[in-house]
Amino acid sequence: MNGSASSESIQKQVDQANRAFWNELCGTGLAQSLGITDDSVESLRRFDEWYLDFYPYLKTHIPFESFAGQKVLEVGLGYGTVAQRIAEHGAAYFGLDVAAGPVSMANRRLADVNGTGVAIGGSILEAPFPDATFDYVVAIGSLHHTGALDRALSEVYRLLKPSGGATVMVYNAISYRQLILNPIKTLRRKMSDPAQYVSHNETDERMRRAYDANAAGSGAPQTEFVTRAELAHLARDFSRCEISAENIGGESVLRYLSRSTACRLFGPHLGLDLYCRLVK
Repeated sequence: MNGSASSESIQKQVDQANRAFWNELCGTGLAQSLGITDDSVESLRRFDEWYLDFYPYLKTHIPFESFAGQKVLEVGLGYGTVAQRIAEHGAAYFGLDVAAGPVSMANRRLADVNGTGVAIGGSILEAPFPDATFDYVVAIGSLHHTGALDRALSEVYRLLKPSGGATVMVYNAISYRQLILNPIKTLRRKMSDPAQYVSHNETDERMRRAYDANAAGSGAPQTEFVTRAELAHLARDFSRCEISAENIGGESVLRYLSRSTACRLFGPHLGLDLYCRLVK
């Protein structure tokens, strides 16, 4: 088996594992904690209110107000909160996810709000759309699970129209959580050459589980963490790349701070997530 065939076989295994894991909607644990047991309009409204209140900066990084009349692709659909907001703001919405569950939920959301567009199954690594199709691409917490963040960003670039934009959120390799769980590895990563970065899966199951776990307690099968410098390098083909950190959890001494205070004080420096605004 040659190298290309071997890489293709490995990627198929990654895609299969992701389809199985993410078929349980991202946010299922949250929904259960809120007492949500169905997908009624009222239940989804309750979920969205909590979600958007917990991540208030999401509306800062995703320019919903500019989407009217635009063709927008969302990659990684989860519980459908972002999908519904994009459609409600007048976009022609397209959703893409490797798992059937999120695709079904996004289409349900579109129907509920009489939105224009459709969600389909598929991988961003082989996105079933022609070059320069979309005005904007939104990928919140998804590209780092593909097994090939570098290729995923290249596909985002291909799919955008000239001067089109994107909002991409990926996990920060230099966050406070990384420093707590593995300080030596994190400091070495911070000093590494970003130009030498190669996409790879985080081998520490404990680390993957700290960010994404299903009902059975298993971590996501594929999770990639990057530094700001590495992300900027991977996005070097774009004409503009602006990166900011967000999101602080409640571990250790952080539980004594309100979330808003912790995010304000530490989020921009050691946040869990990197939000990247891109322009082709």
